[in-house]
Amino acid sequence: MTTREATIEDWEILQPFFKIIYRENHPLHNKEFWEWQFGDKKFGRSFICINELGTVVGHVGANFGGGLAWIINVYLNEECRGKGILGRLYELARNYFPLAATAANAAGLGLYKNMRWIRYYDLVRYVKINPNFQESTFDEICKEIDVDVDQFMKKDTHYFCQPSLKGILLNDGSRAVSQENVGGLRVVDIQNIEELEKQAWELGYLWMDYISSWNDLKTKDLEKSGWVLDYKSIIPWRLNPIEENYFCDITFLSEKPLDNEFVVHRSYSDHGRIGSLK
Repeated sequence: MTTREATIEDWEILQPFFKIIYRENHPLHNKEFWEWQFGDKKFGRSFICINELGTVVGHVGANFGGGLAWIINVYLNEECRGKGILGRLYELARNYFPLAATAANAAGLGLYKNMRWIRYYDLVRYVKINPNFQESTFDEICKEIDVDVDQFMKKDTHYFCQPSLKGILLNDGSRAVSQENVGGLRVVDIQNIEELEKQAWELGYLWMDYISSWNDLKTKDLEKSGWVLDYKSIIPWRLNPIEENYFCDITFLSEKPLDNEFVVHRSYSDHGRIGSLK
């Protein structure tokens, strides 16, 4: 078994592996998306295990942000487990930055517990519905809308260059992702909450959301402005496809202790891959 860093030249052996382990139309089935996620060493890397037949049998991805390597897209074929391969792949990622993770499933949580990782308070997601539609039903709120945001669209950050993601820069300097297909504006960075809300409602969005770590002090201002934790709203977290009554449940872990001031940004890890899951 060989473990090494992958490059775009490995696509012919990567794609069959991803098609086996991920659902139909997963973004990693797309070469353009893989290159965005892992093709630039400043933003992420892909680490693979290859067997004697030249077939990919294991993968660990890392998304770089906030001085950490966020572990994503972890999978080992069953016959490769328990042989130390995963540790070798993690070590390749650790050569770049200290390790962290969000959105770990049950198997991942068990792995990180065995590795003695630190588990923090889950990420929190706040939602606000357009005041003109507060009494509306789920079907009336989570629906396709027509908004004119062409003049606000930007591709000036790596996150906003994500394939099929529609990133916009608003007048107050806030950044968000437009998801007209479900009526919402998914906020990435907040500068002025009052101005952000005013422009979002004027443009015609039916709701907005914002996800961060529990210690993000911006959430105090959101609460004062009437934003609520998502389970108190009717807007589900999963919107590609829509899963009604499925709310935010995203674990946040790190291998080593983080500074108390550290705040998880929407672009870290893969919990922010909004707009790309078609």
